[in-house]
Amino acid sequence: MKLSLYNIIIPYKKYLLLYNTLWSSVVMCFSSDMSKWGIDDKLHLSLSNIDHRLISTLKENKIILDDDIDERNMVKNILEETNNVKDVLELTIIPSLACNFSCWYCYENHDTKDHISQPEIKHIVLALEKITINKPEITTIKISFFGGEPLLYFKIVVIPLIENLKKDPVLNALTIKVGFTTNGYLISNKFINYFTENPILEAIQVTLDGNKERHNKVRFSCKGDNSYSRITKNIIDCLKHKINIVLRLNISEDTKLDIAKLLKEFTNIEEAKQYLHISIQKVWQSDYSVYNTIDRLLAESRSLGFDSASYFTYPSSIWSTCYADKPNSMVINPNGKVFKCTARDFSPAQEEGHITEYGDIQWNDIHEKRMHLSPLNNKECIKCNIFPICAGGCSQKVLEDKIGKHCNLMKNEKLRIDYARRVLFEEIEQEKIERKR
Repeated sequence: MKLSLYNIIIPYKKYLLLYNTLWSSVVMCFSSDMSKWGIDDKLHLSLSNIDHRLISTLKENKIILDDDIDERNMVKNILEETNNVKDVLELTIIPSLACNFSCWYCYENHDTKDHISQPEIKHIVLALEKITINKPEITTIKISFFGGEPLLYFKIVVIPLIENLKKDPVLNALTIKVGFTTNGYLISNKFINYFTENPILEAIQVTLDGNKERHNKVRFSCKGDNSYSRITKNIIDCLKHKINIVLRLNISEDTKLDIAKLLKEFTNIEEAKQYLHISIQKVWQSDYSVYNTIDRLLAESRSLGFDSASYFTYPSSIWSTCYADKPNSMVINPNGKVFKCTARDFSPAQEEGHITEYGDIQWNDIHEKRMHLSPLNNKECIKCNIFPICAGGCSQKVLEDKIGKHCNLMKNEKLRIDYARRVLFEEIEQEKIERKR
């Protein structure tokens, strides 16, 4: 027998939780009984010190394993399978980097009038056709329109691109799914009617940055008007047409949010509980401690009956990696520029390739380096007990780390334990929700 590589011990009130991050199992014991479970004062587990009467319980929950089980090979296989999805081609299309809003936390440069041109639309369609011919296992194309603000170019980029996809005999034979990340200000009847007639829209992500007063100070249009009221009205219009809305609430240290008041905007809408999904996320510049505020808001949102999630509901893991880690994924910008990550500015230094007029994608050295990156090559990552629920952290940060020793949790033991606790508690919460359905 041997201990699993992926056990972590989490103090919780008067208990200790023995959580296995690979097998998603947990055993709870009283802190006063820790020695019986082979746990020392530093919260390390020792096989030789476990009371023999508890062995069967720990084996059943995969805290203890048979010697012939190779967990590292299992982790490797799961991660490779997750990253190499064969049947789906994921695209993020940036019609333009221009935006009608100016948000303090945005990392993009919106000072541009460039947008994807009609010839570039044809180049993109030709590129997709070539990819799918060369990879006949692809059955689905998922397109996420991002920006800038993608709805600024709904008529001259989005619609023509979709219509060109539908006209292409190779691509039209595939399943095409579309989504948008938008500030919601420009959602119109034309937008709703188009996707009512073309039922390929999966969801729209729209952001509110607090209640009306707070939101209007943080997110305002170039007109300087009341964007909150217009956005909430547009969300309601979408819900009434049974369009899935992911309502993203960005939280920073300065956020003062009465979430019950905010969600009251939608409680009288019959379709809201089914089609409105709340995503409560940390602004990237904010400290890890903001998750304490997010925990409270998440609990309040769920108590009101809304489908709600935070980062820890669907964390990066060996079962769910970032789109940037997948070979069948790319970000396409104006002028045929190709990137992999949307969480950076789109400067030349971040560019990983471009689409030619013949529909060929010419990748550069940055892309080659990314495709050879793997947390499995990092000895510190693969032996870390939370690796299955972290998967090495953000690959973009690893790519930019000249030292090559990037750790998403800064190699901080307390942070790692807290990270594991949050993931575990969300797993338990999701199981409760599923049982109620």
